[in-house]
Amino acid sequence: MKPKKPNKHNHICKIMIINYKFGFKHNEILFGFKEKKLYRLPQMIGLRFYGLKEVPLRKEKIGGSDWEGYLLRGARKSKQQVKSMTVFIDFVHQEINDKDCPF
Repeated sequence: MKPKKPNKHNHICKIMIINYKFGFKHNEILFGFKEKKLYRLPQMIGLRFYGLKEVPLRKEKIGGSDWEGYLLRGARKSKQQVKSMTVFIDFVHQEINDKDCPF
């Protein structure tokens, strides 16, 4: 049998770049919107790292009335409050999607 030749293909790393244009800062944590969904953006504050996480829209019945909003670090914020806090942010997040990446 003939020995197999080594595979000589070029491996290209796949990096996905996500731009967040609108968001706000609440309790020193940066939040951003992408496709009408709210995300906690990755950042390092002091010695603590906060990763990318989607913040779900909550619908509750409080005091006989319907409430729709977000729970941000223990504080309830309605959609109107979040809308008034939203400003232009220019945040770029790079995500690696590659089989060689151990995560």
